[in-house]
Amino acid sequence: MDHSPSLGITRQAPPRDRWLDKFERQAVLNPSRIAVISGDNSMSYGELSVRSNKLANLLRARGVGRGNFVGLGLDRSPELPIALLGIMKSGAAYVPLDPGYPAARIEQMVNSAGLRLVVTRSELSSVFSDVETLCMEDGDLDAIPATVPLDGPKSDDLIYAIFTSGSTGQPKAATVRHDGFENLLRWYSIELDLGPADRTLIISSPSFDLTQKNFFAPLVTGGTLILDDSAPYDVARISSLIRKLGVTLINCTPSAFYPLVDAAAADDYVALASLRFAVLGGEPISVNRLRRWLEHPTCHAEVVNSYGPTECTDICAFHRLHRGNLDVHPFVPLGREIPGAVVRIVDEALNPLPDGETGELHISGTGVGGGYLNDSARTAAVFAGGGYRSGDLARRLPSGLIEFRGRADHQVKVNGFRIELGEIESTLESHPNVRECIVTAAGDRLIAFITGETDAATLRSFLAARLPSYMVPGEFEFRNTFPLTPNGKVDRLALAATVRSGSSSIQKGSSLESRVLALWSEVLDRPLEDPIANFFDLGGNSIHLAVIHVRLMEMTSRQFPITTLFGLPSARAIAGFLSPAPSVSLAPAAQARARQAHAGFSRFRRPISP
Repeated sequence: MDHSPSLGITRQAPPRDRWLDKFERQAVLNPSRIAVISGDNSMSYGELSVRSNKLANLLRARGVGRGNFVGLGLDRSPELPIALLGIMKSGAAYVPLDPGYPAARIEQMVNSAGLRLVVTRSELSSVFSDVETLCMEDGDLDAIPATVPLDGPKSDDLIYAIFTSGSTGQPKAATVRHDGFENLLRWYSIELDLGPADRTLIISSPSFDLTQKNFFAPLVTGGTLILDDSAPYDVARISSLIRKLGVTLINCTPSAFYPLVDAAAADDYVALASLRFAVLGGEPISVNRLRRWLEHPTCHAEVVNSYGPTECTDICAFHRLHRGNLDVHPFVPLGREIPGAVVRIVDEALNPLPDGETGELHISGTGVGGGYLNDSARTAAVFAGGGYRSGDLARRLPSGLIEFRGRADHQVKVNGFRIELGEIESTLESHPNVRECIVTAAGDRLIAFITGETDAATLRSFLAARLPSYMVPGEFEFRNTFPLTPNGKVDRLALAATVRSGSSSIQKGSSLESRVLALWSEVLDRPLEDPIANFFDLGGNSIHLAVIHVRLMEMTSRQFPITTLFGLPSARAIAGFLSPAPSVSLAPAAQARARQAHAGFSRFRRPISP
């Protein structure tokens, strides 16, 4: 059963050589070749084919087939590629469910998608207590035949549905079809010339659209898929994986990649020497953060700026950046369309605009997905004019390249994550002691403005139980009233301009504290002075912490694991740890806050494309 409405979109014929067939051909021709590496475990093409066939046949025995949706409740583990292939071979579509999300969020997603089965591992099954689970260690798999199931997915079937933030307070599941995904994989493999020698490292969550093509592109081209199965995001560990395993391709946000570049600088970027491509997306790219690396003799890589909404199969336009074109534009273009995609710049009536004029970026062609799962009204609102209204502002340059010009609504990008501010506001307003709230983004942090009788700690815990960690504001500002525009609406710009630059309760400390605070100020891009302020309450996240970890080791010539910093939430605590005679004792409340932050950031997530 197709859960999405007909969009009236003309679709191109899919490539003749189906991508699942390409994987099976690799398994037949090279059964002993390593397909997947995850920690100390590896899996051959032959083994992956057999185990995924068994899972597909077990799903079929449970009544799963074409038109069904199956939850995917796994992290970056060896079982993940088996589950992905098994679900699709059964003919069903998969719905990624991040086990690290709050229980309320997972329940909401399961109900919204109408899921009756989630594939997971036994140690994660308690997270999915309200739905039937199939654990990958299930002994029933051993007795299941390994034959390739008949009547697999067709080109117009849905391949997956991925939840994104929703402006109404409800997450929405954007669906993607096999033909659009095949088109993406074909372009990706040809454009980057992927082959058996390539090794693709995945550090992003299975719950994000960027990750999906990287699961399968290596497997259809004979390459190796490498899963970073550890947490949290750790620059030293990821850099070691790249160097040790000869990783040739990594795909993540710029915010996740910059720390790797910064850490590699001390050793002439040798740690990144094996890379051929760094495919970045989800937020604008800073050339200045990459220039020294791209221009260094040890660099043999290009950066690919990839653009596309979840609703349009991840990528519809791209631009390759290398040492020869760094200064052609004062910005990094979105680039040109991939084959099969049509990008137009239109006015409010969806009429095309001439080159040079700014308008909304409208996408049509093969990659346009199947709309929002079980939500015809929301689908009709944005899938119009034979394609998808992105809400992004852009203009076409005389060269044909596309320049991104920002957002047309209240959707924002924070550290690469696509966030609907309305969803956070709606959740906050469901708290009984919140009268009114406005959430804004300032640089790379979220700020919540509140009227009501409550406090920041209460609201932070309230949100943490309902939203992903990247959607919980780092700052809460309490007001008696909100400023209004002349037409009576809340003046968001005026409100954002009132943000305090630092804490009013300053306690002086040592020079080492001052150096740590100066580093925090640089990384968080605002002045900070309070040595007892909590790093995570100030808007810090896992990527910021990774940068700080590297810088602190450089500053003190000491080596220590990044996990140490989760237990040292203040500059004073860090200074105490780094002092010649370290003495750090955390109060129970601080220990609980550190554990909460560590759990919240334990799974590094890739944001949705801009």
